[in-house]
Amino acid sequence: MWSTRLIVLGLVRWLGPVHGYLVRREIDSWRMPGASEIGAGSIYHALKRLAADGLIEVVATESVDDRPARTTYRITTVGEADFQRTLREKLWEVTASDDPFHTAWSFAQVLTPAENIALLRQRTEVLYQRIEAVTMILAATTPDFEEGAEASFVPAHARALLKRQTDLWNADAAWCEDVAARIESGDLVIDPAPDAEASAHWREAIRSERFAQESAIWHAAFE
Repeated sequence: MWSTRLIVLGLVRWLGPVHGYLVRREIDSWRMPGASEIGAGSIYHALKRLAADGLIEVVATESVDDRPARTTYRITTVGEADFQRTLREKLWEVTASDDPFHTAWSFAQVLTPAENIALLRQRTEVLYQRIEAVTMILAATTPDFEEGAEASFVPAHARALLKRQTDLWNADAAWCEDVAARIESGDLVIDPAPDAEASAHWREAIRSERFAQESAIWHAAFE
């Protein structure tokens, strides 16, 4: 995954020479959405892949007592160029998010109105729990680094990103609340899954030139 690759390469660049255990410890200390989900296996796989691609190189391999050997890496000139290119590419790029909910909601008509309402309100509750957790992190940390207080330090740009995430969750929660209320009031009626006759009619519509044109416009809006 490109994000794991960029994070690991960036940390080798920042902390190097460094071994995988310290890369993992640094990622574990992050409070950024998605970063904490990167497991040790993914980190060590990324290090080996980056080394095989010539983006980082081995500095030393050491053994302490009876512990497994630790390999220390540093970024190469090729790795620096790749990091700089990928970083700018991803910051400038605007792509559609791969949200499982977005995909699954396309088939909301399979469920009953009561089940759709229930799942939307459950999603809302989970989102507000996440917002509360991140808000507590922001309240308990500081953007100013002080010696010996690393655990309470979250850089200002990282705090801004956490705030962005809570804003996105708030918007998502508000949407779920609104749609659940509209279904409940009857303002939004989700048609049931089509029967055989309706499916046949829909297949014919899909084959039409007009549908293809409308579909192209729709996909362009989400690219």
